[in-house]
Amino acid sequence: MLRVILMAVLLIGPVLGAEPPRPTAVTWTGWFSDKQCARVRPDEEPRPNGTACVKKCLDEGSPAVFISEQAKAVYDVRDYPAAKDDVGFRVEITGDVDEKAKTVSVTSVKRLSEVTAMCLVPKKRRS
Repeated sequence: MLRVILMAVLLIGPVLGAEPPRPTAVTWTGWFSDKQCARVRPDEEPRPNGTACVKKCLDEGSPAVFISEQAKAVYDVRDYPAAKDDVGFRVEITGDVDEKAKTVSVTSVKRLSEVTAMCLVPKKRRS
């Protein structure tokens, strides 16, 4: 009986003590936004939100997010308190992504180009 218990502990121990999945290092392009405004629609390419609106929402306490062109998804920003300074620019970030938590811990940011204000409301068709 003792032998069975010892075997069970030896086999189950490593499974219980297994490390959780590690974040994946990525280099992505996209835009910083705020959680309240950021959306990625499945049928559309990701795009930035209006700069003034995003900055206002960040000032009012909405958390910063990153809209990734590659992942076509929105990730909560971790470890980058200066995200507001880069709103209004298409950027390249390097960081660690946790897909399960939908977070990105930003380690570096490079501004690529300034963006113009965009509205997510579809334009009216002219007859």
